[in-house]
Amino acid sequence: MDTAMKTKPSGFTLVELLVVITIIGILMGLLIPAVNSARETARRNQCSTQIKNLSLAAIQYENSKGELPGYIQSFGRFAGGSDPSDPLNGSLPAHMKIGTWTVALLPWLDAQPTYEHWSEDRYPIVHLGAADTEHEPTSGASGNDFHSLAAPNLAIMQCPSNPVAQGESGKNSYIANTGLAHFFSTTGGAVGTPLPIGGSVTSMSADQAFEESQSRANGVFNCKYNIIGGKHQYEGPKVRLDDFKDGAGNTMLFSENVQAMPWHRAGFIDAGNLPADETVTFNNSDTSSPAIFAARFSNGMAWHYADPDASKGSSFPWNSKVGSVPMDTANFTKLRINGGGTSVSDEIFNLQMTAANSPQLARPSSAHNDGVNAAMADGGTRFIPDSIDYRIYQALLTPRGKSSHVPWPEYVLDTEAF
Repeated sequence: MDTAMKTKPSGFTLVELLVVITIIGILMGLLIPAVNSARETARRNQCSTQIKNLSLAAIQYENSKGELPGYIQSFGRFAGGSDPSDPLNGSLPAHMKIGTWTVALLPWLDAQPTYEHWSEDRYPIVHLGAADTEHEPTSGASGNDFHSLAAPNLAIMQCPSNPVAQGESGKNSYIANTGLAHFFSTTGGAVGTPLPIGGSVTSMSADQAFEESQSRANGVFNCKYNIIGGKHQYEGPKVRLDDFKDGAGNTMLFSENVQAMPWHRAGFIDAGNLPADETVTFNNSDTSSPAIFAARFSNGMAWHYADPDASKGSSFPWNSKVGSVPMDTANFTKLRINGGGTSVSDEIFNLQMTAANSPQLARPSSAHNDGVNAAMADGGTRFIPDSIDYRIYQALLTPRGKSSHVPWPEYVLDTEAF
């Protein structure tokens, strides 16, 4: 009698299958974070390259023009009439073409056609939004009724890690060193009394404080268009690379900010705020005109008259150029790199810049881990940790610290500290 041959079933048992699935899950758990980390490293490096190109463009501008651009300046005047780039755009009003530091650098950022729309007087930067036009007006955070050809989205102005953008046109991640905020407040950076530079809190006018704050020692990109009573007044001096006495490699030109406003829009002005000519008042120091006042902060990084040792009071030998004890950095968190608040609405990716809070949010911030990319005046780049002391931050923004209005001008920057 034949005996049936016993054979082992083929395939995996349930236990073996579970073991294989577990191993695959463990490997994926290890692999996915590594892949994400590599992607973020690549994005951070791309951002660093872009911000380096901004610094090289600024250096080329200075070599060509003999000075660095302003954070706000005029690029000409459209006399009114038809739009050669969009014939159905209607009869446009005359307007000054007032823009930002980014507009000034466009020729060195492979954006010559956009620059020509700003710099050639035959083109307007205003769009009426009439029917059947070739282009559209901007709106919302991009400012109302700017011409889309004057505010395109430029890849070089957008950090690939930034998950948010202000506006649909002129999307922007980058900010320039605009120096000292020219007002004093004990509430952590809100617009307050003019900073008592060379005087007292009660005697200093906003215009005087604004002018003094633009000293070459205090910052890099200053105001180049300020009209009061039909005259150019309280505008900043020419700033050259030779003015960086603390070293070009120790002075920041650019960094990044999650809250940065569109690159073309100076402050919170709309096209309707553009003056018809240079006789119309356009005052950057006037807090009663917040849309214009914010031009220093909307695309800039400023430092405030604040110090971590402010609690030492008037007995400490603070800067003799300023007639007051500094603000205490313990009173605020938003002025620091990657600064935010404790509430959900104050988390860094939820914060929205407005004209009112722009002085507080005019600081570097990013989606990178633990810091921000920065471009220096020598064309180099650095990754600046968000843990640095506020004195270090002030030193990085002041081309000549000992001659500036920082609270403690005797501080000497140690590059190993960041």
